[in-house]
Amino acid sequence: MVGIIKSKIRSKKPISFEIDEGITITSTGATNINIPFLVNHVDFFPSSFKLDVHKNVIYIDPLIVDEEVPADYILITHPHQDHFSKNDIRKLLKRETKVICPKSVFKKLSKELEGYTIIEIKPGDKMDFGNLTIESIEAYNIKSGFWVPHSKSALYVGYIINSGKVRIYHAGDTDYTPEMMKLKNINLALTPIDGGKLSMTTEKAAEFINNLNPQFAVPMHYMIGTDEVEKFKELVNRNTRIIVMDGLK
Repeated sequence: MVGIIKSKIRSKKPISFEIDEGITITSTGATNINIPFLVNHVDFFPSSFKLDVHKNVIYIDPLIVDEEVPADYILITHPHQDHFSKNDIRKLLKRETKVICPKSVFKKLSKELEGYTIIEIKPGDKMDFGNLTIESIEAYNIKSGFWVPHSKSALYVGYIINSGKVRIYHAGDTDYTPEMMKLKNINLALTPIDGGKLSMTTEKAAEFINNLNPQFAVPMHYMIGTDEVEKFKELVNRNTRIIVMDGLK
């Protein structure tokens, strides 16, 4: 059983950054993960963020959330426990909330959250909500073998959130895929690093960012206390600003 709690080193003040006028991103902070026989109570910076986009409140993969501002939208990338927290989803719901998620998550939530709007999304879908559009893109492992944690056939997703001229990409858990090579005009990219067998290595994440050339990049989904963030910063071209949001510096 995977155990996830709030990290003792989590910043007391939420770490926020203004991407553009009226658009702010906030990290929900460090967690502590225990996976028997694999990871022993390691401090970890997850893929959990809140976006304030012109009065729309959007959570992506909310996990151990401190502030409880009700969500207009909750986006879930896939069903792994460090991305899909039913307790946090319930905490953030209001009647008008739209929960957008892939099929594997939709099956669970549509049964447990009757009366709420749960929307299934597939890779390549685009949803228009007036002043906001949400697109999805494949998120999967290219690696082959006996165990593939994020197979392409599972239909897990990353998200592109569009508001005006601003485009924000949250990669979810993924390798550097051919679909990601086609991305264009991204202002902010949220990318996993230090992924080992689970997602992009730090080197591949830097290659992705250098090819994408966003204005800002936020590393996510990494163990805290290693040199991987500094390595990522060194490998990324200087015309992309790296925003570290784990709250430790």
